[in-house]
Amino acid sequence: MTLDRRTFDRKTCFRAFFRISSVLALFVGVRPLFAADDLASVLAKLDVASVKFKSAQADIEWDNVQVAPIEDRDKQAGTVLFQRKDGQLSMALHLKTDNGKPIQKDMVYAGGLFKLYEPLIKQMQVFKAGSNRAQADAVMTIGFGGSGKDLQKSWQVSYAGTEQVDGKAAAKLELVPKDENAKNTFPKVLLWVDTENGIALKQQRFDTSGNYAVVSYHNIRVNAPVPSNAFEIKTAAGTQVVNH
Repeated sequence: MTLDRRTFDRKTCFRAFFRISSVLALFVGVRPLFAADDLASVLAKLDVASVKFKSAQADIEWDNVQVAPIEDRDKQAGTVLFQRKDGQLSMALHLKTDNGKPIQKDMVYAGGLFKLYEPLIKQMQVFKAGSNRAQADAVMTIGFGGSGKDLQKSWQVSYAGTEQVDGKAAAKLELVPKDENAKNTFPKVLLWVDTENGIALKQQRFDTSGNYAVVSYHNIRVNAPVPSNAFEIKTAAGTQVVNH
């Protein structure tokens, strides 16, 4: 696909996000889910929880599993931060290790811009969402304090029961993108949600080849203070900025 530097290349950005963070939905709640026996109940609880949600921070670990064209597996870890302010959600991911080896990569999504900074090669890539911002927001912000109504705007949502995640009860949801371009990149997402806090305990994303990533979160801080510069990336001198 030829990149248009003035607009957001959804497939390129979605794949980058899937590979780096597979981000993306979050966090461990403090109270168990009770009697969420159908989809309507879960979505209603998310509507209530979203009113209280302001931010979430955590350590993040994910396992990327490739089944085609050859089998491969790698694990990455870092920290992640989400903030919902004035109806807009921003995300910052800081990668610290790849398969146990130190590495630095910073990714920020805010104001319709997706930025990926790699200090090792002194390069920062910038993608503009443009007219496709709604689709970009839907991908970047799954399970981050959004309401049930918000979830249904961009996803076909199915209820798959209640399961235990790290000793906590969670509603399991299956999400299929309504946007055809997103569906062609990753046809399905599984989300384990603590509806009391409006956030997810675990997420599993699949691509069209059957490859997937499983994400888990630790040391969760819900609605903790967020630094004023949390969604800014400080680059080293000589960094090349590549606009898509």
